[in-house]
Amino acid sequence: MTKGITSMLVLLFVFGVATSAVAQEEMTREEYASRLADYTGREAKAKADIVTLDASISGLEGQISGVQKQIDELNALILATIESTEAGVREFGQQIDGLLRQLEGLAALAPEELQRRRGELKEAGMALDELRMSKISALPEMDAKIDRAQRILDELWMRAPDSITYEVVKGDHLWGISSKTEVYDDPYMWPRLYRANREQIKDPDMIYPSQVLNVPIAIGESQYLVTSGDFLSSIASAVYNDPTMWHKIYKANAEQIIEPGLIFPAQVLEIPSN
Repeated sequence: MTKGITSMLVLLFVFGVATSAVAQEEMTREEYASRLADYTGREAKAKADIVTLDASISGLEGQISGVQKQIDELNALILATIESTEAGVREFGQQIDGLLRQLEGLAALAPEELQRRRGELKEAGMALDELRMSKISALPEMDAKIDRAQRILDELWMRAPDSITYEVVKGDHLWGISSKTEVYDDPYMWPRLYRANREQIKDPDMIYPSQVLNVPIAIGESQYLVTSGDFLSSIASAVYNDPTMWHKIYKANAEQIIEPGLIFPAQVLEIPSN
């Protein structure tokens, strides 16, 4: 009897499990069908969206092509107006960039070195003026670069003035003033200071507190400032690369050179072109 009941319970359990499995299998199929329908719908919508987007892209490409054509026509008009070509504009830009690099290099120099290279500042100014004469300089990018170069050049000229001033204090004398770092850093240059202020200095040994002295700094491109240890042959060697040409300098400065062997610090000599 017990065995019969046990067998019946086992059968009922197995039947229940099987029924549950069948129900679960049917639910899985329904879910699959539902998901398949959802994915199919999404795919159809995506394909429709792709068709719409392709049409939009085609329209945008047409607009881009039209805008590019307008840009090309405008560039051609600009080039015709400035009477140049794309290659010419590139070359012009390279010239400005080179000039900017040169000026930036000069800006890194100490004031005293900048003084000695004032000739380069003048050449840079002439080059800048020449660039301005080109119609290409009207292009906004080029105009901005030229303005920048001019600002740097103006600042360099301010750092390399023709002269500075010095206010005499108690205990000063021309020898001592000339030896100051901010003046000439060389006491033997006192005659130049004296000559530049002859109107207010009657006797080089007599200067007074509160006098404002002019301190000439620059010299002309075709001039040479004599410093301690200079002599005509060494100057000729420096400017002509030929010491035997000293007589040319002597003749050009006969009024201030008494004898060829007698030149003095602070003399400014004229240097004839070779």
